[in-house]
Amino acid sequence: MNDPNQDPAQFIAILEGAGERHTTAIDGTGKAGPGAAGDVVWHSWGRGEPLVLLHGGTGSWLHWVRNVEPLARDFTVLVPDLPGSGESASPPPPISAESIARSISSGIAAIIGEQAPFCIAGFSMGGLIAGYVASQCAPRARVLVLVGSSGMEGPRSPMAPLVSWRRLATEEEKLATHRKNLSILMIHDPNRIDALAVHAQARNAVASRVRGKHVSNTGALSRCLPGFAGRIAGIWGEYDPTAAPHFDERRARLNQFRRDASFELVPGVGHWVQYEAHEWFNKRMLELLTT
Repeated sequence: MNDPNQDPAQFIAILEGAGERHTTAIDGTGKAGPGAAGDVVWHSWGRGEPLVLLHGGTGSWLHWVRNVEPLARDFTVLVPDLPGSGESASPPPPISAESIARSISSGIAAIIGEQAPFCIAGFSMGGLIAGYVASQCAPRARVLVLVGSSGMEGPRSPMAPLVSWRRLATEEEKLATHRKNLSILMIHDPNRIDALAVHAQARNAVASRVRGKHVSNTGALSRCLPGFAGRIAGIWGEYDPTAAPHFDERRARLNQFRRDASFELVPGVGHWVQYEAHEWFNKRMLELLTT
């Protein structure tokens, strides 16, 4: 097993090298060619039932860097860089959650086949996009897991503003600012903001071209999930600044979509649940997807 305590760049390179790379078209056909707006870049690991993981705003597949290897023991884990993030090309305007989801839906069909069932999980902005993908791919989407998802149309308390890093003079100053931003938005316990988290945050921020809030404001789960026949599970961190303390409203919203939707509040962690509480999260995902 790859050691997350080694040099972060080396850890990521080894993990990436252990998987496969795929490209599909942003234009919604799933196939590259004339008229395509560019490519969606995917990484995959493992064998078994397909599990699609969608990252959050200002992110990339690295939002799942602590999860892909453990989950790949039981699933074929497929993780794209969403259009406008990571290595994927930028989407053509007008940008919306629904249009980004169409590129992901067609990409899933191109990689695993048009009839193959799959499970899907989305983090933050990726949860909203995952909801649209699940709707577009019904009934093949068997389980939808929403992790600190946007698109809930619930109240949100004021949050401290993130700190700009782009014009800082030194790399040390930039990394310190990325660490600060992780503490504001992503990770509650400062002891869990390790070198890998800071490296991933820095790499994601440099590559991001589409801001998460500009996508999240274009859609809502209430527009795509009513009537969804698969299972729905919601996971939020107790100290998630995008949701706390308004969890009852989010629980009620999920139950409007599915009466049997589960809702879990993970104690002691912030927004980036699957990183900060990765051991718990990986175990819980296996339970949610196999029972």
